[in-house]
Amino acid sequence: MTGRLGEGETRREGEREKKSPALPLSLSPPLIWITLALTIVVAAAFRFYGLAWDGGYLFHPDERKILLVAAELRLPANAFEFFSTDSPLNPKFFAYGSFPIYLLKILSVFAPTPALAVPWREDFVGLALLGRALSALFDLGAIALTFLLARRLYDATTGLIASACIAVTVLHIQLSHFYAVDTLLTLLVVATMYFAARFAQDRKRRDAIATGIAFGLALATKVTALPLVVPIVVAVVKTNGREGEWESGRNSSPSLPVSLSPALPLRNWLTQLWSTRVTLGGILAVALAAFIVTQPYALLDPVRYFGQIGTESLVARGWLDYPYTRQYADTLPFVYPIVQSSIWGMGLPLGIFAWLGSALFAWRWWRERGRALSGVEGWRDGFILAWALIYFLIVGAQYAKYLRYLLPLTPFLFLMAASAFKVQSSRFKVSGFRLQVSHFGHHASRLLSTVYGLLLTVSLAYAFAFTSLYSREHPWLTISKWIYASVPPNATIVIEYWDDALPVPMRVGDATREPGEYTTITLPMYDDDNAAKLETIVNTLRDADCIILATQRLSAPITRLSQRYPIASRYYRALFDGQLGFELAASAANGIALDGLVIADDRFDGRAPPFFSASDARVWNWGRADESFTVYDHPLPLVFKKTRALSRDELRARLSP
Repeated sequence: MTGRLGEGETRREGEREKKSPALPLSLSPPLIWITLALTIVVAAAFRFYGLAWDGGYLFHPDERKILLVAAELRLPANAFEFFSTDSPLNPKFFAYGSFPIYLLKILSVFAPTPALAVPWREDFVGLALLGRALSALFDLGAIALTFLLARRLYDATTGLIASACIAVTVLHIQLSHFYAVDTLLTLLVVATMYFAARFAQDRKRRDAIATGIAFGLALATKVTALPLVVPIVVAVVKTNGREGEWESGRNSSPSLPVSLSPALPLRNWLTQLWSTRVTLGGILAVALAAFIVTQPYALLDPVRYFGQIGTESLVARGWLDYPYTRQYADTLPFVYPIVQSSIWGMGLPLGIFAWLGSALFAWRWWRERGRALSGVEGWRDGFILAWALIYFLIVGAQYAKYLRYLLPLTPFLFLMAASAFKVQSSRFKVSGFRLQVSHFGHHASRLLSTVYGLLLTVSLAYAFAFTSLYSREHPWLTISKWIYASVPPNATIVIEYWDDALPVPMRVGDATREPGEYTTITLPMYDDDNAAKLETIVNTLRDADCIILATQRLSAPITRLSQRYPIASRYYRALFDGQLGFELAASAANGIALDGLVIADDRFDGRAPPFFSASDARVWNWGRADESFTVYDHPLPLVFKKTRALSRDELRARLSP
């Protein structure tokens, strides 16, 4: 046998799909590809719309850092300089991998020349637009590969449903507008799983090599891809005990039957792993080579590399206390990311479908694990869970629960949900008797098709509402214009440490306006509360003409952490209540909106200040949103102007705990 078993499985799966009346949306092969193409076109429209959403000001800090590093890279003059830790090719920045940085630098020759009046160099802004276009393409690639993976392991219907869900998922749309690493990482994770599945079914060397390359590139994008080694092991062990040969013609060695049941003794596990050591070692060797080529300074500058990786890991787990993760204090592991992704990342209907369906998928696998983890049939559920479950257990348990951490998981959530509900639709029990699909399958098919139609329609509406953000001016630009028009030069303005500084430099009419026109004081609100900090706040309030909050990065978590910040939390509450001699003078909101309905998030955790009231628009408050979901493309800047001067004693009395 020449390794064609996987293709036979795929053909048989397709035949089963055609014969089963319980499967919704059964389509002929041409219609399948047409539907996929339309899905990708819709996805592309959402992802490429409004790539210059910040007017070229580069308001995303992670994106800005990657662009700065990429712009400074240069080829070394000689081999000795290449191997130096001070090489101009060394990014010296390893919070993310080097592959996306090098990729952007290599493709920078294609960067457009933007017609934007911005404070950055034109070539730098062009690099940002190129990066965002690449990010959108990466996400489209993830959609296509998710379809191919689901089609190979299950059927085309499952693949179409999963890919359509990704196409309208707001979290994917949002992150496609930033050149960070999330969409590229997701693409490479799905690619690794796809090629590993091909190798498990077809046992072709080229698929093993492709698996290794994709895995290595994923690691060179972000080290959180490391758990991919588990499904790779599952795929390799699945080929164990298979009749067949490598394409090169070498006979495969005899081996044990495949069984990865958790009930097996450790000895059996080790025996099977040992019998596949050559194949597994080959894949990992290819991965290591791809990793070294695209991230060479992990080996050439190991102290800096492992130091930064270690620091990021400690911060993510909450073992290092950094201000930008304090928003996650007292958030529940697993529950918080599920709730946030369901409400904001996907929209509640799609979120319920994804998480409930995935739970059903995992439960079914556990219930039938004895059969599912033995032999050729049924291995696929365990293969998918080997990535999805392990990855979620890692990121869901972390202290830092950024929504973007879930992006490499969402394609598999939709794949698992589509598969689980498809299987469940063919199973009915009434009074303890199983009903035959032939009697009731067509009703289940119609019902499930209707549910999918409604689900995608509602999700499409949410995607339109979110994407409308990119048709309007960024709030920081709006509020900067107001400041230049309403706050006289030489006034004293107060901004916050650990947040973006406003106003931004810009052209206003025929003049170029700069923040240097004002006297700026930066309040260190994340510093520990003590008597010295109290005096700093009091003196600042005495001198200030305006207080500018660019976002709620500080005010929201600090007011929640009132025991840690008794002074700072009182400061924000008193400021919002107008007790410090300042009143709200301006704000700039850019909400998620559709046809007059504004979807608002509660940025004050139920403690909304008096000035924060609904406008004439219909407002639908969905509750707290993860900070990282709002602060980049639709923050809420606030400007408070002094209306009366309070004495130092009055200020101390109102701020002292």
